[in-house]
Amino acid sequence: MPDFMLKEMPASCWNEAVPLGNGKIGALIFGGIFREKMVLNHEKLFNCSKAETPGPVYMNMDRIRNLILEGSYKEAEEIYTRSIKEAGTDHLKIDSYQPFAFMFIGQSIKKVFTDYSFKLDFNKAFTEISWKEGEVSLKRSTFISYDKDVICICLEADRKGYINARVNIEGGSGAKGLLETSLETDDDFLIYKAKYPNGLNHGAVAYMRNIGGSRYHDKDNIRVKDADKVYVFVKLYMWEDDGKAVKRIKKDIVKCDYNVLFRSHKKKWKELYGKLTLDIGQSNRPVTNEMLLSKSYNSIASKQIVHTMFNYGRYLLISSSKKGGLPANLQGLWNGEYNPAWSSDYHLDENIQMNYWPALVSGLNDCMMPFYDYFDSYTEDYKENAKRIYNARGILMPLAQTTHGKTDSYWISAAGWMAAHYFDYWLFTGDDNFLENRVIPYMSNIIDFYEDYLTIEKDGKYVFVPSYSPENTPSVPNASSMCLNATMDVAIAKEVICNMIYACEYLGIKKEEVVKWKKMQGKMPEYMINEDGAFKEWLHEDLKDNYNHRHQSHIYPVFPGFEITKENDSVNYAAICKAVEKRLFVGFSDQTGWSYAHMANIYARLENGSRAYECLSNLVRSCVKSNLFTYHNDWRGQGVTTDWFAGNPPFQIDANFGFTAAVLEMLIFSKPGFIRILPAIVPDWNKGTVKGLCTRCACTADIDWNLTEKHITIKLVPLKDASIEIEIPMGFCTAECSGCVLVSHRENRYITVILDKGKQSVINIYI
Repeated sequence: MPDFMLKEMPASCWNEAVPLGNGKIGALIFGGIFREKMVLNHEKLFNCSKAETPGPVYMNMDRIRNLILEGSYKEAEEIYTRSIKEAGTDHLKIDSYQPFAFMFIGQSIKKVFTDYSFKLDFNKAFTEISWKEGEVSLKRSTFISYDKDVICICLEADRKGYINARVNIEGGSGAKGLLETSLETDDDFLIYKAKYPNGLNHGAVAYMRNIGGSRYHDKDNIRVKDADKVYVFVKLYMWEDDGKAVKRIKKDIVKCDYNVLFRSHKKKWKELYGKLTLDIGQSNRPVTNEMLLSKSYNSIASKQIVHTMFNYGRYLLISSSKKGGLPANLQGLWNGEYNPAWSSDYHLDENIQMNYWPALVSGLNDCMMPFYDYFDSYTEDYKENAKRIYNARGILMPLAQTTHGKTDSYWISAAGWMAAHYFDYWLFTGDDNFLENRVIPYMSNIIDFYEDYLTIEKDGKYVFVPSYSPENTPSVPNASSMCLNATMDVAIAKEVICNMIYACEYLGIKKEEVVKWKKMQGKMPEYMINEDGAFKEWLHEDLKDNYNHRHQSHIYPVFPGFEITKENDSVNYAAICKAVEKRLFVGFSDQTGWSYAHMANIYARLENGSRAYECLSNLVRSCVKSNLFTYHNDWRGQGVTTDWFAGNPPFQIDANFGFTAAVLEMLIFSKPGFIRILPAIVPDWNKGTVKGLCTRCACTADIDWNLTEKHITIKLVPLKDASIEIEIPMGFCTAECSGCVLVSHRENRYITVILDKGKQSVINIYI
């Protein structure tokens, strides 16, 4: 089964180029023949500035709260804005992610090319550009060694002495006035150096090895003439003395062997990429991205583009998030601008969460570790925020950040939203050590904050004030995004406390605190339903819903959370279904690429496969270019998204990951002790196989289905002894089990099985 994508022609700009990455180092390959361009990236290269700590603003918080409770939302926000400005928050710059360098490979062309092909292999993580010049076949292959951090390039032809080429590295036009760059060459090495005004430096060393022919250099290039084959190896360094770094790299890079590095790279890569496979009956005929997009432009997304986008999302996550490094940012690992949109930062009100939605379900546990390590590393900044803004213990995260964790934001729920990802790691892996030493300390900090932040109303219920529903505003006079009792804030607080109680009772710890937290649970505001029968976004009668918005924050109790289900709260579940439909049918002018991905995930969680597929189709139709990167909105002005950025919207990787997550949600849903099989399957996927799914029951699942023949086979392997209820939403006539104990079945939809740790169980379902 092909796990690759094909492009018909080279890229014309960096955000249409093809990405390579090893989780730390990235490259964007344009695919040119005569002049190949590569944008090089390094995960740590931000335009670092000194983040000065602003002064406190909590002295005004009582007044702000009182104004909000009186309904003077605008005035409250104005006071807060003035307070943070006076406190010096203009120093809180979010440093931009930067391109590392721009590399060029020139090749002399002796005849007009034919048979051009540009391939990215997901399974091996390398690009291959091939073409013919008359009877001569040429090829340029590139990969970034997953385990050795070397960019490796091979130029070859099937005629000896045919290759004439040169290599150059520069800072690009955007570097002028921003950083100093220099280039040194000799017959073997190309040495690029760059330095910012703050003294932070980085650089690259390129080494060229030719088989046959001769090698020489000029001022800006290493060149080869009449070679049979050419290898180029590039290593990057950061924040290291230039002389020492160059000496060290020169010594190492001359030892590089392309074939040895490629074998090792493929082995390491496949250990991650090979964890999951999917077949939904897509065609295996090689088709270019351009053809796939054209076919889907006036219709629903084809099975082939769904399959390609699904695997591409997994490929991108492995490429941009590696254990020991930084998490994937707003553009993953790739950027070709010195002033990217939103600084290519970490947005904590939706985007970084979406980046990691598919990780644990697809077995990419190691790819999650940068997420936890990054946020843990800024704990002291987060504690300082809580003290400075609310005079509270615990932690308060920013809405967005890069090189520091300081904030001027009053939004309280970023840390709690992240906590779901921490807790999920334990649910998926059963790692009790991670639970005790990473999850519980993290969630303890959040609950400390809630204890100091929350106030009691006359009715004995907590009030969340100030509160914020990203990035929406109620439809009321004197409206402001600063208000009270945003549903999302309440839902996340309930989830954190509930998960903390669950974890502590499981471990048998913090018994006195558990009693206190259970009392806190009883004081949470009740969810509300508005006059349209829709789930309210703000839990206050005066705060009217604003349906015209891309965010769906108030749907949190169903997705990404799972507090509310059709089984345990049918009334609020129905109201959530109504609220989601309201968002879809008020028009498309407030949709974006990532919001379509988010809606696809929500509909999949609501078991509405046709709507989920429609959202994925709209995403492909409107916000995907020929390299299959997703964009913030449609650049063609077709009226199915916002019309921001004057027809030149930025690449934003979250929807790539959200697409993969949505397909996974359509195939499986899980919570502790419960798995739902094929919850949002669509008729077009009536036959298929998925292997390697992971669940919140600490259990892997393979599913093989043929709905035409009315048969589903489920294979489960638990990481620990387990009792699991399994739902088949379409219902079944008969269930047969081997390797496990079938305890019960009910309603011809649910069965309960007892599984033994490490033992495969096979369940055959006859519909």
